[in-house]
Amino acid sequence: MTSKILSYKQLELANALERKREKRIFAILDSKIKNMLPQWLQFSPDVFWMQTPEDQKNLETFAEACEFFLKQGIQRGDYIIAVGGGATTDFAGFVAATIHRGIHWIAVPTTLMGMVDAAIGGKTALNMPLGKNLIGAFHEPEEVWICTDYLRTLSSHDVLSGKGEILKYGLLNQEIYDLIMTPTFEMEELILKCANYKQSVVMNDLRDQSQRVFFNLGHTLGHAFEHVLRIPHGIAITMGIKYLFKAYDQKEGLQAFDKLFKKLDLDEDKTDLSQYSRFNKKDFWQALSHDKKRTSDGVNLVLLDKIGAPKISPTNLPMLKSRLEALSDFKG
Repeated sequence: MTSKILSYKQLELANALERKREKRIFAILDSKIKNMLPQWLQFSPDVFWMQTPEDQKNLETFAEACEFFLKQGIQRGDYIIAVGGGATTDFAGFVAATIHRGIHWIAVPTTLMGMVDAAIGGKTALNMPLGKNLIGAFHEPEEVWICTDYLRTLSSHDVLSGKGEILKYGLLNQEIYDLIMTPTFEMEELILKCANYKQSVVMNDLRDQSQRVFFNLGHTLGHAFEHVLRIPHGIAITMGIKYLFKAYDQKEGLQAFDKLFKKLDLDEDKTDLSQYSRFNKKDFWQALSHDKKRTSDGVNLVLLDKIGAPKISPTNLPMLKSRLEALSDFKG
């Protein structure tokens, strides 16, 4: 099954939700956007509310959600609608993948990160104490509803996090890079361009066997930064790309990175390791060693010689560690 990506304004989204009331609606919702939802959904007894989705994206809350929906009488032909950021849709997708061995679900991302990346592609997951997204399943949503009106609810950190993933897309795809580099671009157009590009890759490679692997650009280091520094995902991925390119002397990649970084108005202080006094190298290496993309010989890094030309570079962890520790920011 391939997800259908649909673009709605807030009123159109409310109407789409109303149409789904023909059947009983079960939902997993982020409480932060409660006031932007129709009243009937706000007060529905079939909603599992998430107060702090990233913290709740774990086995304990997963068990609570499954028990809640089973007690509410959810059946295999029902839907779960997930409204929230990437942590909410990751969590809801995993619940949908496992309850009754898999039911339909719809993703309604409310963050920039969710709209361009997290809600698309069917990678659902929970976090574990040893690392991020270590338990999961491939279970695509039937539809992804993108409503850019939700962007006005975001903090500056959330916006920066989403822009970090957009930067990644600009490196992987020439058309997205060109759109970003135009004198003025519409954010809604850019979001849909990124979403449809990811979906086109996922259609041919749901399970990360070929092209989809390239979306891991910056993620091996990025997940370790995210785990150790407790920073938003997209900011961590931006750091992961920057330090990976520096460690492997990716000159053209770094030039493109710098241009996209400036054009997207990203914050250098938040992506510079020297600004984080709490950085612990021992914890960083431990997080890196538990990366889910590890192989028996090490890790397959995604490198980039030029825009739109990613490649896989197998390396062992001692070599990666040696290259990173040669950088000034890792010597402190």
